[in-house]
This record gives sequence, structure tokens and C-alpha cells, in this order.
Amino acid sequence: MSINYPFKPKSNRYLVPGQFWTIPLDNRKFACGRVIETDPNSRRGFLAGLMDWIGDSPSIAEDLKGCKTLIQLDVHIKTIHETALDGFISGYRSLELDGIEEDYFTSQLVHDENCMLMKGYSILRQATKEEADTYDQFGPAGYMMIKCYAEDLLANK
Repeated sequence: MSINYPFKPKSNRYLVPGQFWTIPLDNRKFACGRVIETDPNSRRGFLAGLMDWIGDSPSIAEDLKGCKTLIQLDVHIKTIHETALDGFISGYRSLELDGIEEDYFTSQLVHDENCMLMKGYSILRQATKEEADTYDQFGPAGYMMIKCYAEDLLANK
């Protein structure tokens, strides 16, 4: 599948792990979101990562070299429409080049026999008490949540 950048996705059909979008911040700087994984059970969901990157101009693939994710969130395609510069995916850089994988999560906050350990969208097994105490709960995030995290975690860098 050949993809021309930039483009505005209408579903996750053309999203590929490693694609990124520029997030304009209130301080006139820019952050970057990245597609980590697409939701296999949804046409609009995907796992997004907020990159440990901030710049004075929109991100390009080379800017992301060596950057890691600060947080990963289960989001709707509308997240790109609402937070990206002009609502577009800007480009692509392979996640493997930067050693980025899906984060671990738990399926619920309370540890009991139904609490599962997940890696991205994949359910691995029942979570231990320690894992339930360590990892964030997997669940949908609001459209603007990645920008809120960017403003909070990166704006003063």
C-alpha cells in the first residue's frame, strides 16, 4: 500500500504503526503523536504514543530519531483530526528504528481473577497483583487527551 503524506485519515484502515502527526502547543512549540498499533476490532481506534520530543517547528521523521513514548493511549481517529496540525498525518518513521513497542496495561484497575495483562490491544494472560499495581489500566482516552499530556509534560522543556 502506497501512502502519500500528508493525509487526513477517515478510519484506521490507512494507519500504519510508525506514522506521526504534529501537535501544535499553546506556547507556539510543537509536540508529536505516533501511531503505535491499530485496534483490530475497530475501524476508528488505535494506540497512540506521545513522543518525548518538542520543537520550534513541525516534526519530521529525522526529529524522532531515538525518541521514546512518554505515554500510550487508546484513542479514536478523531484524535488526529482534533490535535494534529491541519488534522493530518505528517509522515512515517519505523518504530523498530527507535525500539518502540506497545506498552503493557491491565484490563481493569482492581486486581481480581478477571484482571488481564495486555500489551497494546493483545491480551496476554491473567495479571499478577504486582502487574496490576504497576501498569496503567487500558481504556479509551478523550480526543484531546494526548494534547493535554503534551502541554503538561513537554511545554516547559
